[in-house]
Order: sequence, then structure tokens, then C-alpha cells
Amino acid sequence: MFAQIILLISFNYVYANLEGPFLFFGPKSLDKFKKPALKFLDQDDLMKIYAEPSAIVVFNNQDSLTLSSGNFPRLRKMLEGQSLLVLPQDFLDVHPDYISNETQVLTLQGPWSERDAQMTETFDRLQDIYGEGKVLGVLGNSVSQSRPIDYDSEWSRVRRQAEDGTTTITSTTEEDKPARNLPKYALYNATGPPGKAALLYSTGWPELKWEDGTTTVLDTPVGEPTVKPTRLYTILVVRFADGGNTRDKITLEFSFKQSAGWWTAVGVEVKRGLATSGLNLQAPAPPDAPSAVLGKAYHCSLPLVYASEEASLTFRNIQMQPFMDSTEKFSDAFDCIGFTTVPIWSGLMVTFIMLMGLSVSITMILDIKTMDKFENSRSKQLTITVSE
Repeated sequence: MFAQIILLISFNYVYANLEGPFLFFGPKSLDKFKKPALKFLDQDDLMKIYAEPSAIVVFNNQDSLTLSSGNFPRLRKMLEGQSLLVLPQDFLDVHPDYISNETQVLTLQGPWSERDAQMTETFDRLQDIYGEGKVLGVLGNSVSQSRPIDYDSEWSRVRRQAEDGTTTITSTTEEDKPARNLPKYALYNATGPPGKAALLYSTGWPELKWEDGTTTVLDTPVGEPTVKPTRLYTILVVRFADGGNTRDKITLEFSFKQSAGWWTAVGVEVKRGLATSGLNLQAPAPPDAPSAVLGKAYHCSLPLVYASEEASLTFRNIQMQPFMDSTEKFSDAFDCIGFTTVPIWSGLMVTFIMLMGLSVSITMILDIKTMDKFENSRSKQLTITVSE
């Protein structure tokens, strides 16, 4: 069993910082989250898992070599008395360090024996501090690994493919499935802690224009959007495939802050591949920055452009709302086009000038005095005295 689990850890995809599949171990409560093969856990289940233990330790393996149970004898022995949960997904919708303050991240490097000792000793030490069954261990990777083919596991499927007269075996993943018919609009719904969820909608896919003039249309979202609350900001994280290669990813992190009962969009950080930092694109400066009263949405039918000297990100007909309790639907929206625009003011001014002219004309016509007597053949001739 442990050999199959360790082999499964080698099936991962390119994702910033931590990749899957993942091995969760420790608390007995993990047993109730077990699902059939190839079934992922959603954000709500992950947040429940993170909320139960007193401490979390994340073991981040940094090596392109395939993991093997023979390299971790001490860990294999320790896990015999622990509850195990294997997640075949390629990344976590919610990372433990975003939710729990008692989260430690340990980077595994060096010989296998040292990594084995680091994991077991760290986990045992935390259990001595917080108690038996109160510590959650998470094992993942941050470097892509070669995929083994000499295994037999219920979690994996293989297919044969002939190339140049030879037969090879490759694993069947989500990339081998037929392409989905994606809608022409973009909707990013990220649930989170109460008051930290976010919802973003656009009638078109985001367009990322680089400094050299090339444009990348982000029309292939990867995974589910997530929300990363911090002390100062709420960050909406959305991932896309980079071009036609679904292994390479572009991550957009939308930052929102709140102040004096209002929320404001600050900017977007664009990350490519495994980069830990990326391009910081700023939102338009006030008063054009997307903002609204807390509990209300922001809508703009004009293009919204996040820009810097290196790149720009454009959304068309966008609507967004962070700091939400529920993301079922948008609240009433503040529109970027106010009730009175320049064309409206111009029309009102022209109408006012025309009304003024009409009023003066009518007044002058009303002031014209006509004669009330007329000459005829039977009456006396009228005498009109004109003074010089």
C-alpha cells in the first residue's frame, strides 16, 4: 500500500510552489474524506481538513527523480499507524498556509536518508508538542518528475500508443480527454472564509499583451479559482494554460483591499510556470479604479486594463465583487459609467440654450402691441400722433 502511495506522488504537473498528487497523513478524521479513484476534493473539504488539526506540516520535495518507498523506510514505518489520504489532483484549490497560522513548510533536499529523517523527526516533534493525532502532514512536490510505468495501481490508468514502429506506454491524464466546449465568457467563482469569497465575470476571455507586441488569450482555465486571504488583501487566484501546452501555466492573482467601508481593486500579479514572483500590473488610478461599497459589485462595459511597462491585461465588460459571504450571485452593482456622462451633459446644455432662445422669442412675441381701432368709411378718420 505504501509503495503504491509513494509511486503515486510522482504523478504531478507543473504548478507554482507545490504540485500533486498529494499524500495527507496523521489525523483519524482523514478517513471520512476518502473518495473513489481519480476523485478530487473541493475547497470546502480541504478547508475542513485544515481546520481540524492543531498544526500542519508541509513537506515539499524538490527533486526530479521518481520517489520510491525504498528511499523512505522510516516514513513507511511511521505511516503504518497513521490515517492516509491520497489526492490525485495536480494542485490544491486551497493551500494550508493560507488557512492555518500553525503551518510549517519543510523543503526536502539532499540524500534520501536525510529527507526520510527530516520528515519523520519533524512530524514526531510536532506530535510531542500538539498531541497524538493533532498534526496533519502533507507531502507534495515542486519539481516535475519523470513518470514511472512499471507499476500496478488502482489510481492510475495507462494506454498504448504506437510511434515510429515502436510501442510505448503513457499515462492517461486530463490532457488526453477531448477538449471541452468552453463558453465565450469567463466566470471565476472562488469560495472562501465568510467575507473573503470573490466573484469575477467578463463577457470575453482575458487578453494578456506582452512588451514585444504579442498577445496571449487566456481561454483555457486550469482547475478551480481559489481565494487567498491575507491581513491586508484578499487575493483571487485564477490559473490558465500557457498557450497550447496545458503543462505550462499562467497564474493571475487579483488583489483587492478594503478601507472605510469600500473595496478597491489594486492590481494583478502575473506568474508563468514555477516562478514565485511575476509581473505586477496596476489597476487604473482613482477615480477610474474598480471600487464599490462593501457588499456591492462593480460593473463596467468599457475595457478594464491592468497595465505596467512590461505587459497589460484587458477585460471586456467586466463585473467583480470581492469580500463576499456567498458567491451565488452578484449584488447590486456600481457602474463605471455614472448617471451623467459628458455626452449627457452636452445634450443638456444644448437643450438649455434652445429653451432659453425659445423663451426669449415667445416673450418678444407676447410684447408686440397691436391697434384696437380701425378706420372705415362711416367713422371719423383716425389721428395717430407720433412723437419724434
